[in-house]
Amino acid sequence: MRPHHRLLALALFLAIGCTIALIAVACGGGAGSDAKDRATIVPTPAATAEMQAASVSGRPRGTTSDGSASPASGEWIDVDVTDFVVRLMDGKWVLARISPVAVGERIDTGEYTSTQTGLFHVYEKNGDLAFDAQYNAYISHWVGFDPDKANGFHSFLKDQDGNVVNAGTGRVSNGCIRTGSPEEIFDFAQVGMPVYVHW
Repeated sequence: MRPHHRLLALALFLAIGCTIALIAVACGGGAGSDAKDRATIVPTPAATAEMQAASVSGRPRGTTSDGSASPASGEWIDVDVTDFVVRLMDGKWVLARISPVAVGERIDTGEYTSTQTGLFHVYEKNGDLAFDAQYNAYISHWVGFDPDKANGFHSFLKDQDGNVVNAGTGRVSNGCIRTGSPEEIFDFAQVGMPVYVHW
């Protein structure tokens, strides 16, 4: 057999062997007889290439008005105002992705009705249905993180019975982050937890 044929045969053998090994691992092979009855959810690392591309604002993704950086360890909440995504994080691992969400109609203007980018911390939580006079509607599952602008996470707008009346997403709020999964964020958030809001 010629040398280049041997190399091709070896490469093909290795490719087939690696494929079989990956299939066995991905399908739970070797994990015991009851593995086929259980699903395993594995956290995924944050998509750094996605965050480094330019945002629609012209600012690099992952940047903030004050130059702050995302936490490197521990549990924290990531808010992407370009793609309207909230990520529940553990270090660099994405535990859950909530999308689409609503963010402020204005970003980084410094106005009271703006979503500011930067590193904040959860300062309060309230799961009750509460009246929001600005919108003449109700919200629930409040998680406050920017006390200067009174911004936080909460449900979509609701009526007095707790039924959603406005599930708008994108740039539509007065600075808060509205979501259809407020319970998930509320349950994950702890007072003092970092919240990183970025382009």
